[in-house]
Amino acid sequence: MVVLGVDVGIRVLGYVLCKLHGLEVSLLKESQIKPDPKKTLPEKLGYIFQELSGDISQYQPKAIVVEKLYSHYRHPTTLGVLAQVRGAVALLAHQRAVDFFEYSPTRARKSFLGKGSADSRQVQRMAENITGRSFISGHTADAFSLVVAFSHAQKLKKVLEGAF
Repeated sequence: MVVLGVDVGIRVLGYVLCKLHGLEVSLLKESQIKPDPKKTLPEKLGYIFQELSGDISQYQPKAIVVEKLYSHYRHPTTLGVLAQVRGAVALLAHQRAVDFFEYSPTRARKSFLGKGSADSRQVQRMAENITGRSFISGHTADAFSLVVAFSHAQKLKKVLEGAF
């Protein structure tokens, strides 16, 4: 199964495409989307939509995994913008009939590192240790951690159903 993991952002959206096979998570592609900061929000959203759409067409993922949104009370506007980016990703999932999953950052990091309070640097180092390669950024490493969290959840589901 191919899975698309997305670390939602308007300045930098990090994503990975991974193949899940049994207990293995293999990285197929790692990339970032960086819309032109001078563009309008609708133009940025359109750019993100088009870029992800191309990779969805090429790799045919069966699932898309994103982080649940959260916002610090001092930055409520950020939540609104990220929600719109996340909405563009959710719309892609709907249009392409791809299953859509979401995990809190704490849950994903706990599944990935064993503790939910880990920072992005720790996530990136673990992702690099697992894959044996350097990651472009913390954004793509966060996206990879989402795919691993999804993989763990799917394995647990199979165990509970007695199918693993």
